[in-house]
Amino acid sequence: MTRRRSLAGRLSRALAACVALALIVMVAASTLVMRSWMLGNMDSELHRLSQRAGEHLDVEDAPDDEVDVDDDSDDDDSDDAGARTTPQSGGRAPRPGGPIVPGGPVVPGGPTGPGFGGSGIAEGTLQYVSEDGQAAGAVVSNFSVTYLNEPALEILAHVPTDGAPHTVHLKELGTFRVTSQVVDDKTVLVGVQMDSVDDVVLMLVVVEVGLSLVVAIAAGFAGRAWVRRELRPLGVVRAAAADIARRDLADDAEELTRVGEEATSGPVEVADVAGALNSMIDAVEDGMERRARSEAKLRQFVADASHELRTPLASVQGYAQLARRDIDEASRTQALERISSEGARMASLVEEMLTLARLDGDRALKRENVDVIPLILDALSDAHVVAPDHAWELGEAADVQVLGDEAALRQILTNLLANARVHTPAGTRVTVSLSRAPQGAEPVKGAPASSMLTLRVADDGPGIPAEIRDRVFDRFVRGDSSRTRDGRGSSGLGMSIVESLARAMGGSVRLVDSEKGTVIDVTLPAA
Repeated sequence: MTRRRSLAGRLSRALAACVALALIVMVAASTLVMRSWMLGNMDSELHRLSQRAGEHLDVEDAPDDEVDVDDDSDDDDSDDAGARTTPQSGGRAPRPGGPIVPGGPVVPGGPTGPGFGGSGIAEGTLQYVSEDGQAAGAVVSNFSVTYLNEPALEILAHVPTDGAPHTVHLKELGTFRVTSQVVDDKTVLVGVQMDSVDDVVLMLVVVEVGLSLVVAIAAGFAGRAWVRRELRPLGVVRAAAADIARRDLADDAEELTRVGEEATSGPVEVADVAGALNSMIDAVEDGMERRARSEAKLRQFVADASHELRTPLASVQGYAQLARRDIDEASRTQALERISSEGARMASLVEEMLTLARLDGDRALKRENVDVIPLILDALSDAHVVAPDHAWELGEAADVQVLGDEAALRQILTNLLANARVHTPAGTRVTVSLSRAPQGAEPVKGAPASSMLTLRVADDGPGIPAEIRDRVFDRFVRGDSSRTRDGRGSSGLGMSIVESLARAMGGSVRLVDSEKGTVIDVTLPAA
């Protein structure tokens, strides 16, 4: 498997590449500017020379055919050189009244070539003249005049006579910046050698490229050290994440490792990552705690349900065995009635647990307009039939409808009245009322408090014991802590079902503090 490169290495190399690119652009720009500036100075010199050339340059100033002064001299070598240089002694005599022709000593500044009859001719200066089909030219090279041969004259003859600067290359003489113009029917060309310009530009490029390489390498190393220092807090984040990954979150109850201040107070990006990791750890711990509580509740629920079912099952088995014995008819009938009673009790308990399971699974309830007053009257009538020794009354009855499920509302009323019947003595007064929700009531999500209704069931009985008031809506919570009770006892699931049904319809339920008895408010959305 190929090892991936580190972020610090990639960033440092990218930084070095950016610095190198910037330096390359700088070198190219400075080189172009320097060359343009030198060419500008050279073009100015060309302009000065072109003005002077018309006064001194004449084809007659060129030497006649060169005469060999040494029988052993090699004419081929001089021709291959691309130009004829003036010998130090010997040669033809000068023309009467004319300038000295090659053959005598060369004196700097002396009149030794076409147009070189005055002072101010610098090293590397080229001059050329063409008149009536004859051409002559020379260049100052190594402080002596070098006459141009035919190939060089042919190249200069093709330079445009527009007075603009041009660049030409003469074999073995170098590159020249030249300008050509026509003066008095003569083609006059002057030039300046560019080798010095090219040498300066080349030296500038070499120096700048060398310095650029040094700067780029130094920037790479410095950038690597800086990037590592800035990314050091990421190591803290990685260590915290690795510690969490090594743990068995299903069994490890210890607090998870969080990212320290070194990372959370570092660069913004690293601090954001560290903060997100800490938030994730908080969420994981919260989820683990809720899961632990849920599992504990589930285990308790299963234990309670098992115990609740075991008692009637034991009764059913006992009475079934009794019925199989040789007993009188009255005893057998009583045993069968108890079997039927305990079976109905188990069926009711199973139905309640199934109801809670469906509500825990977020089962959707109907949301329709329901007239609650008839449901309250039906529930009060049923309660009066079952427990005529209680006083069942209808209190305030607002003429409003509830937005909810009719079957769920019936079950809420039935469970609340059954709870009041079972846990209060005979003669207890139970009042059911429906009103607008009071100020401060918890609103349904997305609905104002003014659209809420309160269904209240109040009794003047002994009330709920203080030790279970905080968990009255938990499952299998009863007024008596023992698991054995008479046939009138409840399963401890009724209030849990009320709370789950109210929440499923977008409402809530709460136990109201009262000086006497029990008051339970169910808040529901109005239609």
